[in-house]
Amino acid sequence: MFGKKKHSTNMMFTVLLLCIFALAAIFVAVLGAKVYANSAEKLQANFDTRTSIVYLSEKIRTCPGDDYDVRELNGTKALVLSQEINGTTYESWIYVHNEELCEAVVTAGDTPGTAGGQQIMPLASLDAELTDGGIRISVVTTENQESTTFISGRTGR
Repeated sequence: MFGKKKHSTNMMFTVLLLCIFALAAIFVAVLGAKVYANSAEKLQANFDTRTSIVYLSEKIRTCPGDDYDVRELNGTKALVLSQEINGTTYESWIYVHNEELCEAVVTAGDTPGTAGGQQIMPLASLDAELTDGGIRISVVTTENQESTTFISGRTGR
């Protein structure tokens, strides 16, 4: 009889150890998934911030002769880049509408409707300020991450 009791105790200990191992494995898997999701969110926010800044910087740098301005479009700031093509001046308006960075191209003197622009990427806000040496751009992503850059003008202002 004593052998059967020892055998059942060993079996219960083995099952208990297996259950503890299974719970630990589940805990580690859930914790790993949370860490991964948090890392993915931070990477996406960082990507959105950098991409928006690079997009705006390149648009300004390719604008001929520093022909850019900051104007208001329906209560928000818009970056306006001018370019002459075949004798006609066109303006690219870059602005945020409904948490989307948008761009609309119109002939000079026209003002685009905010809903008519091409959506570029998610972005909560855009702020641009002309300075003596160039333009300061600040963006806030939809994940509330802020970034600011300064682009110096080629000809000075």
